[in-house]
Amino acid sequence: MLRRMCRASLALAFFLTAAQVTVSPAWAQSADEVLARARDIQSKEGPRAALAEIQRSLAIYREKHDRHGEAVALGVLGYCYYDLADYAQALTYLQQALALKRELGDRAEECKTLNNLGLVYWDTADYAKAVDTYNQALKIAREIHERRFEGAILNNLGLISSQQGSYQQALELFQQALEAQRAIHFDEGVSNTLGNIGGVYLDLGRYPEALPSYQQALEIDERSQLKPNAMKDLGNLALTYLGLGRPDEALKTYDRALGLARETGQKKEEADWHKGKGSTLLRLGKYDAAREEFQQALQVDESAGLQRELVETLSGDGTLHLELGDTVSAEKDFRRAIELARKIGHPRGVTQNLIALGDLEWHAGRLDQAAALYEEAFTRAREAADQAAMEESLLQLATALRDQGRFEEALSKAQQALEIARANGATLVEAQARYALGEVTRRKGQPQEALPHYEAGEAIAQAAGDTELGWQLAYGKGQALEALGRNDEAIAAYRHAVEIIESVRSQLREERFRAGYLEDKYQVYVALVHLLLKMGKTGEAFQFSEKLRALSYLELLNRSGHAAGGKPEEALRAQIRQLQHALEDENAKPGTERKEAVAEALSSELTEAERKYQALLDDLRAAAPSGGQSQALAVPSADEVAQQLPADAALIEYLVGQESLGLFVLSGGSLHATTVPLRASDLRAKIELFRDLVQENKGRDWVKPAESLERLLIAPAEQAGWLEGVTRLYLVPNATLYYLPFAALPRQEGKTLRFLIQRYELVYLPSASALIFGAGSTDPSGKLLALAPARSRLRFAEQEARSVRAFFPANSLLLLGREATKKAFEREADQFEIIHLATHGFFDKINPMFSGVQLEPEAKDNGRLEVYEILRLRLHARLVTLSACETALGSGYFSEFPPGDDFIGLPRAFLSAGSQQVLASLWEVNDRSTMLLMGRFYKNLQRLPEVAALRQAQLDMLQEGGRYSHPFFWAPFILVGAKK
Repeated sequence: MLRRMCRASLALAFFLTAAQVTVSPAWAQSADEVLARARDIQSKEGPRAALAEIQRSLAIYREKHDRHGEAVALGVLGYCYYDLADYAQALTYLQQALALKRELGDRAEECKTLNNLGLVYWDTADYAKAVDTYNQALKIAREIHERRFEGAILNNLGLISSQQGSYQQALELFQQALEAQRAIHFDEGVSNTLGNIGGVYLDLGRYPEALPSYQQALEIDERSQLKPNAMKDLGNLALTYLGLGRPDEALKTYDRALGLARETGQKKEEADWHKGKGSTLLRLGKYDAAREEFQQALQVDESAGLQRELVETLSGDGTLHLELGDTVSAEKDFRRAIELARKIGHPRGVTQNLIALGDLEWHAGRLDQAAALYEEAFTRAREAADQAAMEESLLQLATALRDQGRFEEALSKAQQALEIARANGATLVEAQARYALGEVTRRKGQPQEALPHYEAGEAIAQAAGDTELGWQLAYGKGQALEALGRNDEAIAAYRHAVEIIESVRSQLREERFRAGYLEDKYQVYVALVHLLLKMGKTGEAFQFSEKLRALSYLELLNRSGHAAGGKPEEALRAQIRQLQHALEDENAKPGTERKEAVAEALSSELTEAERKYQALLDDLRAAAPSGGQSQALAVPSADEVAQQLPADAALIEYLVGQESLGLFVLSGGSLHATTVPLRASDLRAKIELFRDLVQENKGRDWVKPAESLERLLIAPAEQAGWLEGVTRLYLVPNATLYYLPFAALPRQEGKTLRFLIQRYELVYLPSASALIFGAGSTDPSGKLLALAPARSRLRFAEQEARSVRAFFPANSLLLLGREATKKAFEREADQFEIIHLATHGFFDKINPMFSGVQLEPEAKDNGRLEVYEILRLRLHARLVTLSACETALGSGYFSEFPPGDDFIGLPRAFLSAGSQQVLASLWEVNDRSTMLLMGRFYKNLQRLPEVAALRQAQLDMLQEGGRYSHPFFWAPFILVGAKK
């Protein structure tokens, strides 16, 4: 999707005038000289450097009872605080100055102060007061024939017109201002107005027209050594370079502008350049660096009360989160930006964020809603002659229309965007229009006609270093080439897209963003895998299939535990605990409208606190000696994986595509593969239906969907003879398949329904790489650690824990009731070979990294053992048993969190912490049946390995008949991880 650019920083015209030097006494001349020196410092060095001198001059004027000098100094001091973004102080001093100047009857000074008051009202988005104040000042300026004042006020009125979307009126006002300033050879005024003319062209996307205006302004300001003005010129030039597709020049220019902003203490402009730099880094795929820039901009905007700037920063930050798959944060940013833009009368901010909300709807597949938002944004942009927003809304609308199959309308919109972009010299927008045209043409069944569009766009994106656009164009080109039967060229294009994606992903230090970043790029891997399979290149296809899941698994294996976060981490944890308790208490109350509102507010606050906590941990990890970098564990080849398989075992790895399902089967030292025509949406529907029916725990309605899944997922491998002699299956699921209990998949054999668990031992793996890089052998001193906290309120949990302990009487620790605290677990867990947790699991749909198991609270700790805390542990266990509900759920299927790596739940956390295997459940389980199954499992474990012990326990329940023979009771338990 098209990224929104930042707006230009505008040059407001202000007056800083020293006291008139016609007063002759030495003390008066001394005060005048101090103020004149302060004015010169502020113009060249910035407000911070001038503040002390201005205050000194004011003190002298007051000491000598010079009311005229005092009035002037108050005005200069007010502007100085305005320049430092301290608006409350600015209004105080400027209003004092205005009252005193009116009392003295000094019309020229009154005009100056009215103008500067207008600046404060403008910057705090009180446009009505700003216009009224400027008009008062303009009337005085014309009455006293002050062309310099007139030019400055016209300039500022032009800024308001521009901000309110009246661009033609703004240009006319700026031209009048320019004439007035040139007539009196006022170079600084000429420079400011040139910059503002450039700003209009920049906001309209007319970059070639903006460039000379900014270059002329910069030349004047550097010649006059006016650092604050030169700083604004540099920042605006950087924005222009970005629009012209020259991001490297943009970054260098932003750095120059930021240096001057910090040096001169101008917070608003510092935020602008952080925001602009963030947008540029976003285009280059440098997401971590971009996020840091947006965060700095947000801090400045919030602290300084810069509402208009905050609208734009929120939009940029939201776009960053959207591209990383964090739609919750993105929507929060966009909606807040629209609300604020409407409140302050900022129409362009409303338009840009309407487009952003359209992007969210498009990502969610709600095409009608997306198209409606894009249409509304285009109408608003056209009325305002905002060509940049017109281009953006047209391109997004073309995408939505394309996905609706309305190809001719989509072509028209994309062509219209291309024409506007060419006319404005907006090369990156031109590349995006080329991509849109290529996509629509290809989907119309005209791949040959689509190729030139992709290639033209690629040339621009490559020159500009735009990674997001680069992988999209390469992928589209690959699809067109594949449709033309030019398979070798298509593979090269797909590989290029993957290289771009992985180069960007490797730079992301935050685990949550690595998964989210892959979310809309998943199909690139699928397309490459399926084409490689079609060409008989099975080994290469397997490696790319593995890359989708193995990278995150290997990164977790290599991650180093972060240091404690000290007081900030403690404070956030305390806040989260407090909110969790408050939410639980609120949910326990009788239902009322007020209860729902309070619960919703608490839930929103809890989500935000969890995100802040997660970001803190990511930062701590990145700051660790390893820098968050993974050691170079390569994704293994099929041959390397095959060498780790026992002779009687096979590995089946699945890859879910939009239109087909890929199966890789490793057995007997050979790699086989096939594809099954099955849409991802149909697979999901089948799994959801099966799960829903089997959890009803009655009748046989679940049998038909289960048989259908068995025919799709297992039968192809068996019918091909790839599973002959196999007694154990290692299953590497993908996407929704992680939530399928394979053990319960049946096949009708005569009159008998025979389950998969009756034919094979089953082990789930997060990645085939787990066979090679899984946890090694362990030798802890203790045998069993079993916990059953009272808080779980599971009727048979304590009995279950005691029965498990009976199988391991020596070197075991049993923690029951109030003793089963989280702190006790963290203290003892690394000393035991087997860890058994008989308690509730909980799943955080917003952020699975805050999923966990419930242990006993203690002191200030709420007893929740969460994924982040598990990742810090250093276990030496051969097995962790999670005898709780929904403990195998991860990110993806039921989650609103990015599903890029599928399995970010408790099992992978315990595997990462050092356990060899994890026994977990796929749905909320029956308390008593779980106790019986666990008893049989641990009894079997005395003489069998884990996988065989679990299978036998499940078979016992199945074959004994009665209530517990139903799959609801035994099928949800799965064994995850390869024991070395």
